[in-house]
Amino acid sequence: RALIAEAPDVVTALRPCWMASPLSVSQLLAGDARYFDVVIFDEASQVLPEDAVTSILRGTTIVVAGDEKQLPPTPFFASGTEESEESREEAEAVEGYESVLEIMGKVFDPWDLTWHYRSQDERLIAFSNRHIYNERLITFPGVGLVEPVRFIEVRQPAGVDGQEDSSSAEVQAVVELVLEHAAERPSESLGVIAMGIKHAYRIEAQLARRRLERPELDDFFAAHPTERFFVKNLERVQGDERDAIILSIGYGKNRAGTLGLNFGPLTNAKMGHRRLNVAATRAKRRVTAVASFSAADMDLKRLNALGMKLTRLYLEYAAAGGNVLGDAGQQSVALNGFELSVMRSLEAAGLSLIPQYGAGSYRLDFAVQHPDRKGRFVMAIECDGATYHSANTARDRDRLRQDHLELLGWRFCRIWSSDWYRAREAEVKRVVDAYKAAVRAADAQDRGEAPETVAVAPSPPVELAPIIQLPQPTHSGLGVLGRPIHEYTRQQLTGLKAGIEADGQIRTKEELIREMSVRLGYLRLKSRIRERLTAIVEGRDVTPPQRAAASRRSYPPRRQRRW
Repeated sequence: RALIAEAPDVVTALRPCWMASPLSVSQLLAGDARYFDVVIFDEASQVLPEDAVTSILRGTTIVVAGDEKQLPPTPFFASGTEESEESREEAEAVEGYESVLEIMGKVFDPWDLTWHYRSQDERLIAFSNRHIYNERLITFPGVGLVEPVRFIEVRQPAGVDGQEDSSSAEVQAVVELVLEHAAERPSESLGVIAMGIKHAYRIEAQLARRRLERPELDDFFAAHPTERFFVKNLERVQGDERDAIILSIGYGKNRAGTLGLNFGPLTNAKMGHRRLNVAATRAKRRVTAVASFSAADMDLKRLNALGMKLTRLYLEYAAAGGNVLGDAGQQSVALNGFELSVMRSLEAAGLSLIPQYGAGSYRLDFAVQHPDRKGRFVMAIECDGATYHSANTARDRDRLRQDHLELLGWRFCRIWSSDWYRAREAEVKRVVDAYKAAVRAADAQDRGEAPETVAVAPSPPVELAPIIQLPQPTHSGLGVLGRPIHEYTRQQLTGLKAGIEADGQIRTKEELIREMSVRLGYLRLKSRIRERLTAIVEGRDVTPPQRAAASRRSYPPRRQRRW
């Protein structure tokens, strides 16, 4: 504090970007100067207005980012007392505005960020998109490689006392799922979310005991430095994300076999649905809901709080594999004449198409299935119809949607209506060729081999008038994909990084590293690949070919043994 007070210009010149909590700002920076040009609040729904004022005074421009559908500040944790509904209600009965996000939303017109990037399959977010966000989020379907949503009902023994707050059978089942994940999918990060704090403590204790019996799995629990394994109750999980999430309800039936409907934080009329929203949207690849009862055990007539009603719907949704969105259902989208013509021609050519595939507001015009494995999608086809023109900007419809679909594993093919009506046979042949190549690439990927690079040929030119020929983009310069990481030069990898960042999309360092790994054709992000790509991202790369060359030093040949 003294150093900053004496030389604020020097300190901010050396370190122009600072990250701190509002409390740290109050402790480190005197309130008599505006040290920064911009002050940004992230997760602003969790910041109390009185805590935010001290940071606002230190800047000139304020940017407030957050989600009003997620958790508000929870001051009762600061007291260190046990969780109780009475203290929870008192904490949430705050006069005025609950957060700095709510205040700013009343003063200014908020700018909605509607593109959802976290989920690699939209079924992970579709439930919240339908019931919480009223279909405002733009989401993208996955290619069907993994089962993104599933439900496991644990059989709870009858006649056992003390299961209402934390089912013992469910604790055992969750621990077994954690150990199974560590053994079978160690490359994926994992988190466990429990609805109640008592249930979270019991899972942690049982897992610690079981880990003593399975020391060979210890590497998994230390293998993800940026996304470490956790067991948390839902009050502490906002802001976290993991590849896989186990969502454990915890509450169970009493000795008489009756399910009580006091689900702690979910029964709160004002905040229960927001807590469920946070818990259900933490996964990037897969989520497993675990409970000792099914949705049928929750009497709909006895459910008053919105959080409890949505919990029942979510259990139904998970049990259906993420394919049933409650009473609202999935609305079908009619095809126009152009899309019907494309569908008939491609199906006649042998392609298995699902039109208007997806659950959100953005639908793929056609998702093309593998010929032998239904549900395994190999290519996305987009036409310049209603979905194409629904995007607000040309950048969205011509570039970003395709980029994000390819990041999720789709092979992408576009059909222009003008080309279709002028040269239909040539277009069908082009799409069929791309489809065959996509099937070969999918088969190679499923076998664990480096996927084949599929380049969809552009539509053949139609000479109607003189056309100015624009220069075509050059090759990426990476050569053959899937080579050992040390064979790529620093210039190649830096160019790849710059090309990915050129779309302006905000990514964490981990997301950038994973995307670079996928673009290089690697199926798994191994330690040596991660080490090299991390160095590239952080700008401290030491060219590995030197190290590789050192490992191949020539040694004098052994003398031949004389007989």
